[in-house]
Amino acid sequence: MEIKYTDQQIAELINERKVLPDDWRTQLDKNKSLYIIGERGNRFRIITNLNKKYPSDFSVILAVINPKKGADFRIRRYNGMHKWPHINKIEKQKIRDYHIHFATERYQERGYDEEAYAEKTDRYNNLKGALHCLIQDANFELPAQLELKLF
Repeated sequence: MEIKYTDQQIAELINERKVLPDDWRTQLDKNKSLYIIGERGNRFRIITNLNKKYPSDFSVILAVINPKKGADFRIRRYNGMHKWPHINKIEKQKIRDYHIHFATERYQERGYDEEAYAEKTDRYNNLKGALHCLIQDANFELPAQLELKLF
């Protein structure tokens, strides 16, 4: 299968500086999606999903918009506890807890979704906490006037 991004390119996308707009929280609450341009010109998208019936079932996704294909490439996905366990197909490992998905070159090479590999985490237990982890992990910067109020 075609490799869309190498591990090195994925790391560069994660490390690219991304400044959140002043109204980022309002936009995300309203639209469940937020577009941001990184300092190197890459276009990123944050997507949130929450199962209202089961609040521990959620996802916070960071994607980059592939300029050649116009499609989202999911770099990271911070998941809650879903009904079914996640299975790392290459490692044959089941995860039943909160977990973080990582885009990898080796999963792409084998024809799996780019972010099919995941690791268990205890860093969050709700959607807001997962969003906070994404902001920390992916080199996002909060607007200066909001930084102290939100986290």
